[in-house]
Amino acid sequence: MVRRCRQGFRCFSNSTGERSPFMSLWHPFTQMEGFTPLGQVTEAKGAFYHLSDGRRLLDGVSSWWVNNHGHAHPKIAAAIAAQAERFDQVILADFGHSPARKLAEQVAAMLPGDLNHVFYSDNGSTSVEVALKMAMQGNGQGGERPRIVAFTGAYHGDTIGAMSVGERGVFNRPWWPFLFDVDLLPYGDLEAAQVYFTEQGHRCAAAIIEPLVQGAAGMVFSTPEYLASLSALCSNAGAWLIADEVMTGWGRTGSLFAVEQAGVVPDIICLSKGITGGTLPLSVTVARDEVYEGFLGPSKSEAFLHGHSYTGNPLACSAALAALSLFEEENTLNRVAAMESRYRAAMPEFAKLSRVTQLRCRGGIFAFNIAGGEGGYLDPIGKRVTQLALKQGLYIRPLGNVLYLMPPFCVGDEDLQDALGILLDATTQVVQDG
Repeated sequence: MVRRCRQGFRCFSNSTGERSPFMSLWHPFTQMEGFTPLGQVTEAKGAFYHLSDGRRLLDGVSSWWVNNHGHAHPKIAAAIAAQAERFDQVILADFGHSPARKLAEQVAAMLPGDLNHVFYSDNGSTSVEVALKMAMQGNGQGGERPRIVAFTGAYHGDTIGAMSVGERGVFNRPWWPFLFDVDLLPYGDLEAAQVYFTEQGHRCAAAIIEPLVQGAAGMVFSTPEYLASLSALCSNAGAWLIADEVMTGWGRTGSLFAVEQAGVVPDIICLSKGITGGTLPLSVTVARDEVYEGFLGPSKSEAFLHGHSYTGNPLACSAALAALSLFEEENTLNRVAAMESRYRAAMPEFAKLSRVTQLRCRGGIFAFNIAGGEGGYLDPIGKRVTQLALKQGLYIRPLGNVLYLMPPFCVGDEDLQDALGILLDATTQVVQDG
C-alpha cells in the first residue's frame, strides 16, 4: 500500500496503515513497490544462510558470485580483526602500507606474464572504469585511436563507462542518451572480429571482453580458442585487450583466471568479487609492464590521475591476502574440479526435460535455459523455479529463463548433490505445469 506523505513524498505502509520496516532500505536491482525480502539473514556459515525464522538455505549463487570460499571463513575474519587493531585506513596517494604492497605483489605473482602493476578500486564497475580510462589515455594516441570494441550480451557494471561497453538493454535503458558509442561485435564470432580488425583495427584503442563466460548475459560461454584468436587480432592491430574477470576470476571457470585456459596475457585485467572471499569491497585493475610504463614521465599530467577515498583500504587488502592464501591451503581448484564433475554427472537427468536447452557447465558454474517463454532477463519462468527451490532450502537467482548454480567452493559433495536434485525437481514441476 502506498500513501501520500509530507511534501508529496510517497510512503510505504501495510494494510493497517503502519509504516513499512523496509521503506528506508532501497534494495539493488529491485522494484520497491510491493517488495518484501525473502527473509532476514541472521548468520551465514560456509555455504549456508541462516534466517531469523529458522530456515537454512544453501547459497546457490555465492551471494552474487563473491563468496568463493564460503561465508564467515575464520582465517579471513581473523585477518580483518587483526588489521583493524593496527590501522583501518590510509590515504594511498601519499603513503604506502604493508597490506596494499603485499597484496599487489601476491596478485602479480598469481597472474600470468608481466601483469605486474596493480591499481586498486572498490568494485567490479570501478575496476572496468579504471581499465577504460587507462586505455583511452594510454593507447588513444591523442584521438588517432578513438574506438573501443565491446561485445553483444556484455555486462561490465553500472557506472557510465562500464554501461557504455555493455549491451544496451534493461540494465541501462534510462541512461542511453549519456553513454558513449562503442564498436559492438558478436560475442564468440571470430569471423566478425577478423573482419573488424582488418578494416578498423588501426582506429581501436582497446577491446574489452568477459573471457569464456558472460555472466549477466545468461552464462553465455565462448571457447578458449576464440579468446586466443581475439588476443592475437588485438596485438597485431596495436589495440589493447582488456579482460574483465570480475566474475570469472579466482577459480570460477576451473582455472585461477579464465585467460589461462587460452594461454592469453591481456594488456589489462579487471578482478574483484572473490578477491576478498566476499567479505569487503575491493577490486584491482592490473596492467602489463608496457602499459604502466606509458604513464611515466616528468609531468604529473602524464600520470594516471584517478583514484578514490578507499583506494587500497588496509582492511580489504588484509582480507584479500587471507582469501588468496586459501587457494593453496585448501586445494580450492581441486574442489572446483570436483564440482564440475558433479555437474556433468547430473546433466543427463536435466537433459530428459523437454524444455531444458543449452545445458552447460564450466568450473563452478552449472547452467541451462528453459525454452518456450518470452526469453530474456524479464522472462518470469526462472522465478517460478526459484520459488519452488526456496521452499526446499535452495536459494538461486535466475537470469530470466536461464537457471544456474554457482555456490561457494566449500560446498560439500552431498550438499551440492542435494542442490542439483532440488533444482531438477523444481524445474521438472515448472516445465510440466507449462
